[in-house]
Amino acid sequence: MFGFVLAIGIVVDDAIIVVEAVTALYDESGMSAQEGTYRAMKDISAPVVAIALILAAVFVPVGFIPGIVGRLYQQFGDNNCLYQ
Repeated sequence: MFGFVLAIGIVVDDAIIVVEAVTALYDESGMSAQEGTYRAMKDISAPVVAIALILAAVFVPVGFIPGIVGRLYQQFGDNNCLYQ
């Protein structure tokens, strides 16, 4: 269940980053929303992918901790966080 919450949080976080970038371009340069979205996605696509990879690198290994502690923390490393 926590894997779903984590995945939703990652998607929402990425969406906030995209909306802020589009709004900044829209306000600063006065370009259309479609053109601003295209340019913003061109500028921030690499950081958004990097955020997802870093979070996966942090949370996936937690799922492999052995013993009872590993069973408790397995929800943090649930594979659902990879399907964003």
